[in-house]
Amino acid sequence: MISTRSDHRKARHKVLMDLIKSNPLLTDEELAERLKVSVSTVRLDRVILGIPELRERMRVMAEAAGSRLRSLTRDEVVGDLLELEPDVGALSMLEATSDMAFRGTDRIWDHFIYAQASTLAMATIGAEMVIAGSARIRYRYPALVGDKLLARSKVGIHKGNKYVVSVRTRVKDREIFIGRFIVVNLDQESGL
Repeated sequence: MISTRSDHRKARHKVLMDLIKSNPLLTDEELAERLKVSVSTVRLDRVILGIPELRERMRVMAEAAGSRLRSLTRDEVVGDLLELEPDVGALSMLEATSDMAFRGTDRIWDHFIYAQASTLAMATIGAEMVIAGSARIRYRYPALVGDKLLARSKVGIHKGNKYVVSVRTRVKDREIFIGRFIVVNLDQESGL
């Protein structure tokens, strides 16, 4: 019986670590829901495994990402930059607040979603001066006050000074925005 309980705990610890690795922004409540255990069990498991609480995970991620940022300053990136691998991909999180909402509603203005995506696309390129040359975007679902918008960028092909950067924004498990940006590295002048 003890080995069964121990085996179950080890399996839960592995799933917990996998969940946090795939989405480090999951709260203890969200982890508890996915693991079908109590929040106190998740907190105890995190302590045992040496996994810091969400706020500390975000702070560490933001510091590491910010140190690699070249094309924009931290203040110019809309949302909190959490991961950055120059010329490969990046991750940012934007918490939707009431001052971002359409007048008298809880729906977020589309330009906040676009701004997060376009600045993330530019931040992904490891050059001093970049601009978004063009974009093809699609809003799939609205974002609401209180939502945490998680945007992930990925660099595709690039020729000369132009990079194709796709950005997908999610709220929990729902994809709400897709953008494909042509980002131009102006350090290598050859026109738009």
